[in-house]
Amino acid sequence: MSGTSTSNGLNILDVRGLRKTYGGVVAIKSIDFELQAGEIHGLCGENGAGKSTLVKILGGLIAQTEGEITVDGVHLKPGKRTDPRLISIVHQELSIIPDLSVLDNVLIGDPASGELLRRSSHAKAVRRQLDEIGLSHVDLNEPARKLSLAEQQLVEIARGVVRGAKILMLDEPTATLSDSEIRRVFKAVRWLKDQGSTIVFISHRLPEVFELTDRITVFRNGERVTTRPTSEFTTEQLVQAMIGREVGSRHALTDAGSQSAGNTRLKLRDFAVAGRFQKLSLDVAEGEVLAIVGQLGSGADAVVEAVAGLRSGYAGVIELDGQRVEVRSIADAMKASIAYVSEDRAGKGVFLEAAIETNIYSSILDRVTRFGLVRRSEAQQRARKLAAQFQIDPRRLPHDVSTLSGGNQQKVSLAKAVALEPSVLILNEPTRGVDIGARTEIYKQLRELAGKGMSLIFFTTDIEEVHELADRVITIFRGSVVSDRPTAEASMDDVLRDILHGPESNKQEHAA
Repeated sequence: MSGTSTSNGLNILDVRGLRKTYGGVVAIKSIDFELQAGEIHGLCGENGAGKSTLVKILGGLIAQTEGEITVDGVHLKPGKRTDPRLISIVHQELSIIPDLSVLDNVLIGDPASGELLRRSSHAKAVRRQLDEIGLSHVDLNEPARKLSLAEQQLVEIARGVVRGAKILMLDEPTATLSDSEIRRVFKAVRWLKDQGSTIVFISHRLPEVFELTDRITVFRNGERVTTRPTSEFTTEQLVQAMIGREVGSRHALTDAGSQSAGNTRLKLRDFAVAGRFQKLSLDVAEGEVLAIVGQLGSGADAVVEAVAGLRSGYAGVIELDGQRVEVRSIADAMKASIAYVSEDRAGKGVFLEAAIETNIYSSILDRVTRFGLVRRSEAQQRARKLAAQFQIDPRRLPHDVSTLSGGNQQKVSLAKAVALEPSVLILNEPTRGVDIGARTEIYKQLRELAGKGMSLIFFTTDIEEVHELADRVITIFRGSVVSDRPTAEASMDDVLRDILHGPESNKQEHAA
């Protein structure tokens, strides 16, 4: 159910004739755009559609080529940093400073917090807002690096809240969050709306857009396609507006995959990480796609990290193709033919300031190097082949990864892992922050890998992704397995109930 508008119909933001070009490339094509005071406005479109460019212009991070912007009667000067009390932006890629305290991370850049002698009064306001969005357990003086990725995201949101911004722009704010944390964010956003704030909500998770927003604007190829009340869209209509065509059914993806899995590829026996998840045993077949699902902190993410070599202190046994292997590091995992794709592509998945082709072959330097020198022709040939497999434009290969959209950056991260030709591919949030068009392409490529016999194991907090991609789903609650069943036998409600309430929900269901 979409949000109920309390807007008074007056525009708090007016954008007229906005255009942005980079040399001969047009990023935004002379658009008009407006926000009504007190609304939650969804901004949808594929990566590269112009959303991020608009956000950067509104924040004053880049200057428009043409056009005018007015916020609450204030005319914004092109390329000048926007006062955060007018517009505050929570970017998709975190801007947390790890060694600063939580309090200082919230206050940094706030024009109202410059007087150090009043730090204690600011601390009270920050404490209230952190409590409001579900971070009551976080110490204000704790270094931000000690927080989980999800907690850091909530601190970013608190930063905009504390500033009292007239417009708060949230760019993929739930991409790293569990379902319960998403509820907290939604609660905070609705509370802000009730206080009179205007919210821009940018997300590729369409159910969230429908649940939260009052109106939706769709961008495609640098143009504004449409703006309508959320209630006037269906999911199919919204998707078609975003990509200009219909997207094939998710069932076409899973049906084309590896439903008839082969011999056992991976065995885990009495596998555990103290303090994260309890002993579990499971088998994964050749060509099987297994989803391991749970809220952040449930231990589900720690399971995939341990198999990938990120948790050296695991207990139990890992067998690959009948042979026991020790996976105490990423290097051990690679040696055992296990590859890993991180959820944090910018920080851990790719080298943003290196060429796309260099990123792709960076994981196999030992295979394309002789006498300490990279055999460029062979390395580039392998990179081109993998780029074609993941539909990365070969003309872009010499360019830095930072020039790509989020979806294409994820494709590079995947190609880099697949370059290893692993037997098992481990993925942590495989399509985090990826638009629906690129997501469908990624799912197709992953299913094709499974069809060729590669085993895939992925952790996700996106329950819809389970039904899009997996053959089988294991749910985990507070470190223990709740259920292990074929995806076709697990509805989204079943999965959600398992990860939110654990085995007690199943007992109650049977009792009923």
